[in-house]
Amino acid sequence: MPSPQSSTSPAFMGQLLMVLVLMIACGQMAQTIFVPALPVIGDSLHIGASGLQAIMASYLLAYGLCQFIYGPISDRIGRKVPLLFGIALFILGAIIAANSNQFAQLIVASTLQGMGTAAAGALSRSIPRDHYFGKPLQQFNSYVSMAVVFLPLVAPFIGSVTSAHFGWHGVYYFLAGFGTCVWLVILLAFKDSLPLARRERRPVLASYAIVLRSKAFCGYVLSLVATFAGIAAFEAIAGVLYGQSLQMTPFWVSVYFVAPIPGYLIGALMASKTQSMRKLTNRGIALLGAGALFLLIPGLSGWVIGWSLLVGSTLFFCGAGVLFPTLTTAALEPFPRQAGIAGALLGGLQNFGAGMAALIMSLVPMHGQLSIGLLCAAMVMVVIIALSWVKHCEQDKGVTGANPL
Repeated sequence: MPSPQSSTSPAFMGQLLMVLVLMIACGQMAQTIFVPALPVIGDSLHIGASGLQAIMASYLLAYGLCQFIYGPISDRIGRKVPLLFGIALFILGAIIAANSNQFAQLIVASTLQGMGTAAAGALSRSIPRDHYFGKPLQQFNSYVSMAVVFLPLVAPFIGSVTSAHFGWHGVYYFLAGFGTCVWLVILLAFKDSLPLARRERRPVLASYAIVLRSKAFCGYVLSLVATFAGIAAFEAIAGVLYGQSLQMTPFWVSVYFVAPIPGYLIGALMASKTQSMRKLTNRGIALLGAGALFLLIPGLSGWVIGWSLLVGSTLFFCGAGVLFPTLTTAALEPFPRQAGIAGALLGGLQNFGAGMAALIMSLVPMHGQLSIGLLCAAMVMVVIIALSWVKHCEQDKGVTGANPL
């Protein structure tokens, strides 16, 4: 592991950022690359909108739950071996999906992909904590957020072109090839960030207890879960609203689907520049709330309006871009020896909550934008309550003389 001084060098940060972005890319591309092909998948496998949303739900649920396994394992044996195993499992799932001709096979393959990319999901939060803390950690997390935001921009276009020329199976062959490239980069270019001297030796349950006893950590996690659930629910239903309700072509579905992503980039840029956490959280909540209103108000009349979906999702994504690096940094800082478990809890609970949100969206009958508007508004309220609770807990610590997290 490089020394703290070398960890701040531009060359080291650039290499670490590249590895993390490629790791995260597997998961992000698996979530969004097949969106333009959803109508074709539905026709080919004879499944409706609920079944199509279940594909994403199965991926997200596995992605969230398996992070609880990779996190504690990585605290004990290091980061590299779990990463190599997880990406290999992702490649296997993509190959099975590429050869699927039944809906059940595709669900199993999506589950395997989620189980594999869970390694990258958990450790992409832990690895930066192995090298940084304080403001450098928040800035690096912001850089990661800004870098990976471009992946959802290109993934649906890749999916659109690939499915148009090679069918929807070609999308999963592309994922298998991409995953193989990422596996090789990790094998050759990534040096384990957790040396033997810093590896956890406590029992797993004891390590989990240390992290979960922190009320502030629990509040930050709940806020992140709610924010990501709103994004995942929108992603699960956006393709259906744009493709079936508004009758857009696969190309325009791709355009509208990725159009909110720059909003996330702007939010992450705000997080990298602003010093005050209170100012950042207030700004993030305001943007989330404005986005939820743009989605909800037309839905109250049963309408589906393209520009309202676009503006609402962009504002919501911008608020998420502010909150994700800010709250992730605040949650991870107190746990240098349990960074794997803390990262697993952050990522696992976020994505499990997102999977549940996607599953709920697949079970609830759609009435225009109403369902997504109501869910996003409810998630904003959860964020407000959770962060207010964190503030109250830290004020109590200040009164009793304890050091706030």
